[in-house]
Amino acid sequence: MVIFDWGVIMRKINKQAILGLRIMQRRKQLGINQSELAEQIGLSEHQISNIETGRSYPRMKSFIKICEVLETNADYFISGAMKDEVDENIIDMVTYCTPEEQKVIWKLLDAYIHREDDTRV
Repeated sequence: MVIFDWGVIMRKINKQAILGLRIMQRRKQLGINQSELAEQIGLSEHQISNIETGRSYPRMKSFIKICEVLETNADYFISGAMKDEVDENIIDMVTYCTPEEQKVIWKLLDAYIHREDDTRV
């Protein structure tokens, strides 16, 4: 028998939905449609739709490209806070990481952001 922790599942779904909503809002602010964004970052329109509706998270390299195309730093999409500058060295370092290393970075970042609550993905 499999037991699900629905609280954890719902928090994960809500985080994905919030991240996707912020991406969709910024895309629309810039007047970019889903197919244009998909083409610029190398994903399908269906994948963009899944990200924006919270059905999935983008991979780290795709997330970095989304940030670049939408001219917004990752901090806004993750936490909702806008900053005027972002350390480009961080983006460069993450870009050159392997997919496995990017997953670890993503998990560490999520754990750090949510260190005072229990809403990690």
